[in-house]
Amino acid sequence: MLALAALLSGLAAPALYSYRHASALRAGARELAGAITHARQLAISLNAPVCVAVTGGSVKLERVSANACTGAPLPAPGPAALPLASGLIVESAGPKVILTSLGAATPGGSYTVTHPVTGARLRVIVAASGRVSIQ
Repeated sequence: MLALAALLSGLAAPALYSYRHASALRAGARELAGAITHARQLAISLNAPVCVAVTGGSVKLERVSANACTGAPLPAPGPAALPLASGLIVESAGPKVILTSLGAATPGGSYTVTHPVTGARLRVIVAASGRVSIQ
């Protein structure tokens, strides 16, 4: 009976590791999508554009001047940077996304979240309408 339990746990271990890595990747992509959605809601509530800058494992929300990100933090309650799950690699494809006071994105953008161990990837896409999706 003990040998059977050891055999079954030995067969299940690789599947559990694979599941753990996949769920960490999905969680990281959802965190990034949630941070971008938070930035969109903040732009609407402040009635001012908000820049989304992904750097160093965190999402920074910045002021916008002349349709460009300034690098200065927002004058809003809450953190200026939202940390993402540690260990995941986030890359931006294109310029920083600026969310308008109406919730639209100018321009729309795409981010790739990569798991460093497995190399698996998910894309977080910000449409021009401001809608955020994970693919």
